[in-house]
Amino acid sequence: MSTHYKSLARRTSPEVVPIFPLNGTVLLPGCELPLNIFEPRYLNMVDDALKSERLIGMIQTDDNAETRLANVGGLGRIIQFSEQDDGRYLIVLKGLKRFRFKGIEDSPAPYRTAKISYVGFEADPDLHDPRTLPDAMTDVGGTDRATLTVAMKSLAKTLGVSVDWEGLAEIPLPQLVNQAAMISPFKPADKQSLLEAVTTDDRRRLLTGLMHLYASTGGDTPDQPMN
Repeated sequence: MSTHYKSLARRTSPEVVPIFPLNGTVLLPGCELPLNIFEPRYLNMVDDALKSERLIGMIQTDDNAETRLANVGGLGRIIQFSEQDDGRYLIVLKGLKRFRFKGIEDSPAPYRTAKISYVGFEADPDLHDPRTLPDAMTDVGGTDRATLTVAMKSLAKTLGVSVDWEGLAEIPLPQLVNQAAMISPFKPADKQSLLEAVTTDDRRRLLTGLMHLYASTGGDTPDQPMN
């Protein structure tokens, strides 16, 4: 988290970006997403991105029509890149800000490119620099963090995973919420709801509820998304 990425997120606003549709995966501001790229069209996409501003749009498909893209995605910048002996690329995307999907742009590229806008997500760049956030959003030692931690511990116990709770205590609450939303084992529709939550506080409340819900079902995904 830094002023560098805050500034980068503010000034980086392409109207057209290459998109990588991947269900079950969302990209939120300030978070890092490792990706294993092996399909030829997406290897081509990474090659092209590295030649320009290193930008890729992550987006899920619509649950009602797999060929249709979700309304909201996340703009990411390649911050790490490694080419493997078998031709795969291992990359890491840094989430800059969210975008609204406006439609597919005609392109000769083998991958899809999309027209996007950032209306409604003007505050996303601020999440890169917690020093500029109101004290209520960092909530160090506060009840919001405590409530979320209880939910996280409940889900972790159900899944049988170990967590460095002391390390999590050092992460600013907005970043903790976003990271937990990205890595939690929720259905694509639930992850999309978390991505589209208007504010970080809205996302925190939804995340807390989802964690308790998934913990109560033994880690199995509920039939209906929680809105």
